[in-house]
Amino acid sequence: MVESCMRSIFKHRFNLKNTIIMVVTASILSISAAHADDFTQCSQSFYGGVYPEFSNTKLSNNTQALCMDGFAVMYSGVSRTPLWSAEYLDRKRLQQAKQIDREDSFHEESRLPQSMRAKLSDYSGSGYDRGHLAPNGDMANRSQQYDSFSLANIAPQSPRNNRYIWRNIESATRYLTQQYGEVYTVTGVAFTDKKAKQLAGRVLVPSHFFKAVYIPAINQAGVYYAPNDESERIEIISIDELTSKIGIDVLPVLDAKTKAQALDLPLKAGEAIDIPTTEVEEPTWMLFVVAIFEWLMAQLQT
Repeated sequence: MVESCMRSIFKHRFNLKNTIIMVVTASILSISAAHADDFTQCSQSFYGGVYPEFSNTKLSNNTQALCMDGFAVMYSGVSRTPLWSAEYLDRKRLQQAKQIDREDSFHEESRLPQSMRAKLSDYSGSGYDRGHLAPNGDMANRSQQYDSFSLANIAPQSPRNNRYIWRNIESATRYLTQQYGEVYTVTGVAFTDKKAKQLAGRVLVPSHFFKAVYIPAINQAGVYYAPNDESERIEIISIDELTSKIGIDVLPVLDAKTKAQALDLPLKAGEAIDIPTTEVEEPTWMLFVVAIFEWLMAQLQT
């Protein structure tokens, strides 16, 4: 009798322990999923529906994924800036964007915890512009435009870089979209200096800005990469080169050849890009038809 009771108690405790473990595990998974904010809600912003991957896992510390209206953001609570913003552009969207005048509405991102947020006061008197990653000029309606002014999409940017170099790059990207029909972009920041400057002791100042551009029509990609200063310097690099510099693979779905080659991107709207051409061999049946035609012409001349 005593032995039976002991077995019953042991079995009850064992089942209770398993139940607690299952509940705790489910809670942890639920919290993790909520923290990730599920990029599937804005998968159209990414080529192939796959978002950028961290090759340097340290960068993923204290990050928050955010689905915005018209674009997606990976925000860092360490730098209090976005690490990148991703967009899908096509002709229809840009045509709609042309119909909307700019309405500045910079604001804190309410979905972020207070401890992670950048504040408007952080930028006040800093000497840096509030630089958009996903630009206002790409936004097709007021809702998208409002989201583009969230500080979750903003990083401290050198005034000359923002107002000249970057404006030209954004215009050139829209031009490529008009030319080829659709473009995927990932715009972001890099922190390559050993010690980054800070705004108000809170917001880190990026050492570089970048914009990766992929054109599906020609299966070519390239990256604009510029120091965040007044020098107006800029270089065009490959996706692979960008990954080695910043620790993020911004377009993980692309094939190895496309990642390794840098498309010669234009620096201004209207400039042609240099696309490598390859000779296309004529199919065998066409060569046969040509041979018959030449034989017939020879018979008529005899």
